[in-house]
Amino acid sequence: MYFKRFLEFKTNNSDNSLIIFNNNKVIFDKDSNSLILKSLFLNIDYSKALIIGIGEDENSQYLAVDVSSCNFDLHGQGYTSLIETDIRNILTNSTSNVISIIGRAQHLLHWLKTSKYCGSCGSLNKFSSKEGAFYCSCSKEMIYPRISPCVIGIITKGDEILLARNKLFPEGMFSAIAGFVEASETLEETFEREVMEEVGLKIKNIEYFGNQPWPFPNQLMIAFKCDYDSGDIKVDGEEIVEANWFKPTNLPKIPPTTSISGQLIKSYLEDHLKLL
Repeated sequence: MYFKRFLEFKTNNSDNSLIIFNNNKVIFDKDSNSLILKSLFLNIDYSKALIIGIGEDENSQYLAVDVSSCNFDLHGQGYTSLIETDIRNILTNSTSNVISIIGRAQHLLHWLKTSKYCGSCGSLNKFSSKEGAFYCSCSKEMIYPRISPCVIGIITKGDEILLARNKLFPEGMFSAIAGFVEASETLEETFEREVMEEVGLKIKNIEYFGNQPWPFPNQLMIAFKCDYDSGDIKVDGEEIVEANWFKPTNLPKIPPTTSISGQLIKSYLEDHLKLL
């Protein structure tokens, strides 16, 4: 699929492929095991829905649709096995292609909702088809989808890894340290600051690992590995409520490898289990 942002939508186009959100849930068809649904088999009041195009190919246009204001009836559709499911469930059990599509759909719907009015004069923004962006005649400044960079990383000390539990995590779930990049910071400086703020440790030998878009609602996660330098664990008690050093053989519950945090921890396991 070729990614493209557009607002044009023809309700009589049977080739429309929709990704549908309802009250922060995504609509999923169990029979076809798909969240990409054909508009031909859907009964939606499009005049009340939020709609934005996210891409196209030679056969179809792909659009993200929010039906939260439409009284969408799961049982009044041409599909007979529709359910609502949490977006995180889809991300946990899907391929990278599906994660990319649903992430783009959620991200662009959030952009559509939050870009309706000009932040300078309060007027309704217009949409430029050429730029795929909103703008206002007061300044002509283009408003593109916001991308919020975040760092995430693991810290190792010998054969141990430091993992932390955020206060929003389920009981027993641990992950890597993460945080948003501040103005004028390098990514490495952000990681050093976040580690110090959240668990009170100094780190060294920071190495880039990879990155992943994360649509909650618009993060780009940039991942690192590093070594412990000095200090004792002291959690901030606000975001992080628990942190500990773990060995490869006694890891707690961790995120799946569909997330960059799970991939980081898997890389630690692969490196250290070779030494056992």
